[in-house]
Amino acid sequence: MAIQGEEGKVVWGTDFTGPTEDTDITIADADSLVRDDVLIAALSGDVAVNSLITEPNGVWTFSGAGAAGDGPAIIGPVARPDRNGTMEVWARLKSSVVTDCRFFLGFASTADRDETVVPFTLSGTTLTANNAGEAVGWYFDAQATTDQVRFMSSTAGTADTTASVFNHQTGVQTTLGSLGIGATSMTLTADKYFMAKVEMDNDGTVRGYIGDETMGVKGMKLIATLRAGTMGTTSLYNPLLTMTCHSTGDPLFSVDFFKGRYNRYWGA
Repeated sequence: MAIQGEEGKVVWGTDFTGPTEDTDITIADADSLVRDDVLIAALSGDVAVNSLITEPNGVWTFSGAGAAGDGPAIIGPVARPDRNGTMEVWARLKSSVVTDCRFFLGFASTADRDETVVPFTLSGTTLTANNAGEAVGWYFDAQATTDQVRFMSSTAGTADTTASVFNHQTGVQTTLGSLGIGATSMTLTADKYFMAKVEMDNDGTVRGYIGDETMGVKGMKLIATLRAGTMGTTSLYNPLLTMTCHSTGDPLFSVDFFKGRYNRYWGA
């Protein structure tokens, strides 16, 4: 029998509540820094980081070097569904513009700090599933024909278009389709915070929640449930938040918090 204690729940993350004065930091390309329980890595180019004392709650801002694909990745601690489920990750963030903005929030089994992969990019109506191993969560790309935050999964760089998912907005069992399940009642707005959350159970079931003031809800709303059978239950996943531009607009991303939790595995 494994030795167990009172610490059965692992709670991780950062609320970006400090330091208590404005401090400019530059993360060099392919480099990273540790903040509380998370790793912040620079994608493609250098990333400028600033701690704001002019906004409540504690907020850090991030901006890239002004080239396509620049921006940060924030990576949480690894967990495995069959041992640590239910695994959760959630964040509150905003972008200064939405016309040159990409983001992803969810889980990825490939999240190396030097080669962090943005799991999904969307140009027009063509989705590219970049190889982030097994990945699932929310993504947005302003290059899309229709701007929408979408819930999607992929395996080894191939979108899981036929995966079974329940769309809670329509009450219909369906498939992810070519682009995923869009949050139809949400409009991503420049300089307005939104929250997103992804949960993965020990059987591989995944739920996607999202919320902002355009939806008329004070909290997050369950949008999609990906049925068990698509995500690997023995895979190691990192919680992942990526924020990049697709052109040269260099949006300023503000992050209030990036947090999560999972059950402790008491085995050897």
